[in-house]
Amino acid sequence: MKEGAHVYIFGIGSGIGQGLYQRFLEDKSVSLFGFSRSGSQTLGSFPKEEKGSFVFDAKNPNDLETFRKSLPSKYGSLSDPSVSTPSVNPVDLLVYYALGDGVFGPISGLEESDLKSHFDLNVHALILIAKAFGPYLPFFRSSTFVFLGSTAGKQGFPESVAYCASKHAVLGVARALREEWKPIGTKVIHVSLGAVATEIWDTRPQFDKNDMVSISDISEYLWSISHLPKSIFVDDLSITPRKGIL
Repeated sequence: MKEGAHVYIFGIGSGIGQGLYQRFLEDKSVSLFGFSRSGSQTLGSFPKEEKGSFVFDAKNPNDLETFRKSLPSKYGSLSDPSVSTPSVNPVDLLVYYALGDGVFGPISGLEESDLKSHFDLNVHALILIAKAFGPYLPFFRSSTFVFLGSTAGKQGFPESVAYCASKHAVLGVARALREEWKPIGTKVIHVSLGAVATEIWDTRPQFDKNDMVSISDISEYLWSISHLPKSIFVDDLSITPRKGIL
């Protein structure tokens, strides 16, 4: 990643996304754009800003559409016949997906509304954001997408049917996009995360956060992905705490 790269982090309101955003704030060489419901600037101001955090609800179709429509204002219109190529050529793009929530409990208590909300955030939003960037990818100097998944995306856990299903879907999305975007050189990385000491565990007292990876440590690791050499293409990474899968 060269100086001046555009870094997008979706889901900076808490947990890993917030930690990663704070880590990138220390990297003055990049233009950093963060998105969450607790952003400090309106989403409408995003196109003209060179950095900042923006109010963005990934489950809101209007916010997703506003973001999609903002990219031509930032990088140039693909439909304007007077523009042979958008103005993104000298820029590296790095996109992190730190979106997601957890729905836990026996399947007998799973409500349909909770299931829909969970998949809207954990899966559908990821696909729609990727779709918004898609047409511009050939014009970036380089592009990398990092999907933060879970060990629950590769195996099953009791009382976690919705969560496991959504994380399996995230792995599938990453693998499919990796193949679709391979001809244009876009890197797509899936990170299978073990237990990280975020607030998602606060309602599950049977797990001890002291046994988990700290937010600061995982943020440092995820930041380091931005410095992979150009010729290195990583597919799936697996990160676990010292005790392994809890």
